[in-house]
Amino acid sequence: MIIITATFVLADPTTRPEAITKAIPLQQATRDDEPGCESYVFSPDPATEEKVVVFELWDDRDSLHAHFDHQNYFNMGSMFGQVGLASAESRKWRVTACEPVYDETKNARADFATSPSQAPDDPIVVAGYIDLHDPSERDDLLSESIPFQLATRNDEPGCQMYVFSPDPCRSERVEVVEIWDDMASLEAHFSHENYFNMGGLIRSTSGRESNHRKFRCDVNEPVYDNDRRARADFFTI
Repeated sequence: MIIITATFVLADPTTRPEAITKAIPLQQATRDDEPGCESYVFSPDPATEEKVVVFELWDDRDSLHAHFDHQNYFNMGSMFGQVGLASAESRKWRVTACEPVYDETKNARADFATSPSQAPDDPIVVAGYIDLHDPSERDDLLSESIPFQLATRNDEPGCQMYVFSPDPCRSERVEVVEIWDDMASLEAHFSHENYFNMGGLIRSTSGRESNHRKFRCDVNEPVYDNDRRARADFFTI
């Protein structure tokens, strides 16, 4: 499995609604039509008005390589080029272990209980979704979550990314993407007030279904090489 994470900073924050709207059919086409695509989300960061956050999950290198040759990929890139980017940072992550965040007792676990080895110094990506029974609650939930998201990003050591954002293609869905330096930083988060505050806010909704997985990654590198080519292989190792 390969993960891609990215942050796009728009040159003009007022163009973000237009960009997200234009991205909806392109996201849906990739999700529906490209084999090996498990997740493909371009969503607005609720805490930063000029940012679009990207999360992709691909079964393997072949499926990601095919995506980089697909018209959906070129259409998405062309659209954001037309809207205008001030900057963009994209990374890909090689997954060595994957399991649910919560064990059978519903406790959040930073370790990989189902893996024969732990590799405690490897980065961990947490990703998943929350499907609200009442989609009308999503905007308020995300607005109220902004202080907790910012506190986690700014105050917790080892947090590289922490975003709860609206899935543009599904009105009931909140997408979750987190990146942590290592097992210790994720374990500390699960005991932090920010974690409990976010959990309490989510539980205040009228009902929800959720799915959260953690991914241990042994290699991460830029998506694009020095020639600005999107690479599905890990060319730095």
